[in-house]
Amino acid sequence: MLNNLVSKIKGVFSKSDKSEYDSVVPADQVERRQQELRDQERQRAEEEYRQTHPDQIMQEKMESFENKTNKLKKKLNIAIITVFGLIVIVFLILFFI
Repeated sequence: MLNNLVSKIKGVFSKSDKSEYDSVVPADQVERRQQELRDQERQRAEEEYRQTHPDQIMQEKMESFENKTNKLKKKLNIAIITVFGLIVIVFLILFFI
């Protein structure tokens, strides 16, 4: 009787029962696959939009280029002002020493 109980317990935790759970896919693989599907769908939609609206795409590229150019101009102006200010400070220090 005790042997039957022990064998039943072993049967519950045996490898044959674990084989049912071997087909479970890890969550990270599922997420990775879903991300790949979303990326493929996004790329397909972007390509379709690009083919149907070529003039609008060109306009957006030009606006983007202008925005980038304006940002670079601001950064360059700040750099020039900073260098000029530092040169003035160095000359003032050298003049009064």
